[in-house]
Amino acid sequence: MVNKLNQRVRPRFLQRFEESQTTLLNMLKRGYSHWIITFSGGKDSTTTTIIAIETALISVVERIDVVYCDTELEIPVIYQYAMSFLGYLKKNSRLTYLPLHVHILRPLLNDSFWVCLLGKGYPPPHQRFRWCTRRLKINPVKDALKAIIQPNKTIILTGVRFGESRSRDIRLLNSCRRGGECGQGVWFEYSPRLKVGYLAPIVNWSECDVWDFLLYCAYKFGYPTHYLETHIYNGRDTRFGCWMCTVVNQDKTMEKITAQPQWSHLKPLLHFRQRVKELSSHIESRVLRPDGKPGRLTLEVRRQLLNELLKLQRDLGMEIISPEEVQMIQEYWNKELEQGGV
Repeated sequence: MVNKLNQRVRPRFLQRFEESQTTLLNMLKRGYSHWIITFSGGKDSTTTTIIAIETALISVVERIDVVYCDTELEIPVIYQYAMSFLGYLKKNSRLTYLPLHVHILRPLLNDSFWVCLLGKGYPPPHQRFRWCTRRLKINPVKDALKAIIQPNKTIILTGVRFGESRSRDIRLLNSCRRGGECGQGVWFEYSPRLKVGYLAPIVNWSECDVWDFLLYCAYKFGYPTHYLETHIYNGRDTRFGCWMCTVVNQDKTMEKITAQPQWSHLKPLLHFRQRVKELSSHIESRVLRPDGKPGRLTLEVRRQLLNELLKLQRDLGMEIISPEEVQMIQEYWNKELEQGGV
């Protein structure tokens, strides 16, 4: 715990750490002995995971589930870090005796991004039709939680913080008005429907608190976090998402990552994302509905994009689309042709 560090210096991140640990210990006293941690591989979820585990080492927790959802479109650099971190949790001798379970979730084959885009012909996600989040992330996590939740004993830990975005701040404040607890440096809300608690133990941490904790505290505990800022984030102003995200006009994160020599070979991913976005924006790439409005992508465009995607996969030497996805895409195409699709 904190006594392993130099007690003569009391930086703010250590105070934050102690406050978060105290909160988790109080939750144990309230009967929340089963902790589920939603881990994304980013700095905030990494911090939340480490705080929970270090608290479990000095207390008695019935079960800890670390849940990571692989959308299968994760930016390779953050995906590699996430897998490395989860591997550390499973193999580290300090954590051997913890009731720790790691879950790597993936969307159903029928809901995968490539099956929806190239098989079903969905246009690339945009602000008015953001079909990806629920299928790739929300549904897999929701299904997994249903299987492991223990009513009135489970608390779900998230890495949300005030100050990340205006929309997130509004959601947090609204939950407080509905009866949530957002004082004493934490945020807590109970769901009567699911009979679980939701806790954000770092909700009032600043970005600097998070980075200082990962660089100077978590690293001293042995966690592989010392290179997260320099080698993964390449600075402190990076926000991660899917490399194929077409909701944003410009993918600044991938531009920043591929500008680094060690990741420059991933630039074709950035180019392919832009290719999909531009090609699907043309009216001739879409099947017109009876009302004249553009509908799904034409079979011709989907065939073209799949061929380009498979070539990209061969050129990069990494799996981007699985054989199972390709097979299901072909099945959707066959059904369309039988029904007279375009």
